[in-house]
Amino acid sequence: MSDRATGLLHEEGQVSPGDPETDSARRMQESETGIHPIVPKIAIGASVWFLLVTWLSFAWGGETDYLLVIVTLFFAFFLVLFLFTASYTVGDPRWDVRETNFREFLVSDVGIGSGKMRGRDVLIEIALIPIALAFAATLIGLAWVIFG
Repeated sequence: MSDRATGLLHEEGQVSPGDPETDSARRMQESETGIHPIVPKIAIGASVWFLLVTWLSFAWGGETDYLLVIVTLFFAFFLVLFLFTASYTVGDPRWDVRETNFREFLVSDVGIGSGKMRGRDVLIEIALIPIALAFAATLIGLAWVIFG
């Protein structure tokens, strides 16, 4: 059994050496930083923008409105799951990283599961798809309203 399962912790409340979390935290270097709080806000904001544009453009009839409600409920469900799981890692001492401003985050190294990435690349990887979908929904919605 793992130390976590048997309840064997060090005096400071840290997990015993040998656990994957402890090894990962030990490998983290001083130059590494975590994901800046604005990055998930950008991704979530773009997703809400997508839903808003979809509702404003296509909510014109009973069946379409019903399907949009289903999609919105799926979005809300997955958003709540994301926030619930993210709340477990916020402030966890096993993943203690230095806090930076946004400009410094963009040029810093961010520790990920397979190594390190630049903050700028992390921002692009996390926010690209929601932003691209929001822009696409906006263009499609405008075309639908104008020509449809």
